[in-house]
Amino acid sequence: MSMIRDFLRWRRVRKHVAQHGWRFDFHGVEVRLPVMDQPGFANALLRGKYEAEEAALILSHLPPDCPVIELGGSLGIVSALIGSRLRAGLAHVIVEANEALLPVCSVNAGVGKRAGVELRHAAVFYGGPVARFAAGGNIHANRLAEGDAAGVIEVPAVTLAEVWQGIGRPEGFTLVCDIEGGEVPLVLGEGDVLAHAGTVIMELHPAVYPDGEATVDAICARMGAAGLRQAARLRDVVLWVRD
Repeated sequence: MSMIRDFLRWRRVRKHVAQHGWRFDFHGVEVRLPVMDQPGFANALLRGKYEAEEAALILSHLPPDCPVIELGGSLGIVSALIGSRLRAGLAHVIVEANEALLPVCSVNAGVGKRAGVELRHAAVFYGGPVARFAAGGNIHANRLAEGDAAGVIEVPAVTLAEVWQGIGRPEGFTLVCDIEGGEVPLVLGEGDVLAHAGTVIMELHPAVYPDGEATVDAICARMGAAGLRQAARLRDVVLWVRD
């Protein structure tokens, strides 16, 4: 079954690439992919399934006049969509841990072409100045790691507070976050910064939490304590807003 599925995906992707190269439409924004040896990301873009829930909340709820901190830039595809919704010149800081993704993330995010956008090579981490990061084949499953397993690299550590302070501690900033489980220590430890956020769009990862949905409940409680109300949840992507 997987062989048939991959055959159909590759057929769809190759037809598109033959006509358009590795350029794709993401909700009206042109984005690029590097040449890939797997069809998954390109196929998801062609079928409108790439980060569909996150994109839907950005399109419907991202404030155009508030600076954005984006944690987990990945390929820069969501970054491009965020940039298309923001007023020109507003700060948009993107944090990405996987160094291999920085070139394509930079292109899609408009670094050097869009005023206010900044891409930082770092991982959100609270245990010291350096984070250990597992960069594997599935870039959407890359996460903080322990030990010396193959593929584990060291990257600079950063906190939400540091990024927020770096853009002038704005009130009502927007946080967009998809960091594969790293959101747990962020939310539980940075309530003082989240108390200054106006909008938060965050992908949760209950499958990797030791306590599963109980950790989701703890995250939601801390968001509430920071004055943020849950306004929507599309699968595991949650929108919080300040009333």
